[in-house]
This record gives sequence, C-alpha cells and structure tokens, in this order.
Amino acid sequence: MTDKKRALARLSRLLYRKGWMEGTGGNLSIRVGKQILITPSGAHKGLIRADDILEINESGVPIGGGTRNPSAETSIHRAIYRVFSEAHAVIHVHTPDAILASLLAKDDLRLPPLEVLKGMGVPHPEEAPPIPIFENDPAVERIAACIENRLRNLSAPLPALLIRHHGTTVWGATLEDALRHIELMEFCFRVLSGLRGTSLFTEGAGEEPV
Repeated sequence: MTDKKRALARLSRLLYRKGWMEGTGGNLSIRVGKQILITPSGAHKGLIRADDILEINESGVPIGGGTRNPSAETSIHRAIYRVFSEAHAVIHVHTPDAILASLLAKDDLRLPPLEVLKGMGVPHPEEAPPIPIFENDPAVERIAACIENRLRNLSAPLPALLIRHHGTTVWGATLEDALRHIELMEFCFRVLSGLRGTSLFTEGAGEEPV
C-alpha cells in the first residue's frame, strides 16, 4: 500500500504543478481489492505526501481512524468503480478549459475527430462517443447517483465525464492509464477553447453553447 500511496502523492504534486489541481481542488484515487486509496478533503494538492493518503472501505468509511476526511467527492469515485469493474484509478481536476467545455452542450459534448482520441481507446476518432456532462450540485451524492445511473446505460463510453462549472473526471485500469486519459482530455478541451468563435468550433462541438 505504501508504494501506491507514494504514487498518488507524486501524481497529486505533478498535477498541481501543471495548474490542474490548484490549492485544495481536485482529487485522486486507486482501487486496491475492496479498498480505495484517496486524497484527503481540504488538503493542498501541491503538498500531499504518502502519509496524507487515506484508506477507505467499500462504504467510503476511513480505515484506521485519524482526523482527516476523504475527498468530498469520494462518492463519485465509488460510483465509477461500481460501474466499471476494470477501473482501478480515478482522477478529477479543475481547469478553466474543462469548465468552458462543460458549457458547450446540454447533456453531452461531441469532440472534433482529434488524432489523440486514439490514446483513449478510439481507433477511429470521427466515431468517438460524446463526453457526458452532469450538472453540478452542492450535494455530491446526488451528482454521484446521476453519474452512476447514466453511465450504466451508456454503451462503450469514453473513460471521461464533465461536471458543469466544475471540472473533468477520468478513470483507467491503472494510474498511468488515468493520467494518459486526463492529459488527452485536457488537450481536447484546449483545442475547443482555441476554436471558439470559428466555424470549426461549431462543427466540432456539435451543439450550440448553453
């Protein structure tokens, strides 16, 4: 467990340096058997160390006590793990480009046929499924319930979702896979931001902004 906690802590600091998890924003987790290792709530993501990573059980309850609470978005991580048995890592970041992307469509966002989507497991980028968008809510459990209900009914979705006005969440079979997915998603969102106001933007997004 210690090595996995160190890996999560290192990634937290890396994403902070990229400007994707500034301050206390964002969260990371790894599923190990029936337990989940997750970043704590209210912690500065640029200062996370292995000892800060919490272990929680299937119900989201911390194992071993302590004074810190797991991420406020633990319920979203748990929902993704319930839906996708192959998922063993979840990353959630807050970036301006992701927030802008979350405002482009009502229910989902169709991406332009970018070559990088092949790194998300899409052999033909022009056939990539859209990114589902969920409404933000002060009650994170309600967001998690919406995510779980909708993802269960999607066929072969991309391993990513957006929460409006909030940020991106991705998952993968390993922490390395999840890191690749978040990097590629954020690349796509930067491209959309750059295309804003052009005809290519309308063609790529597929819908008018909300």
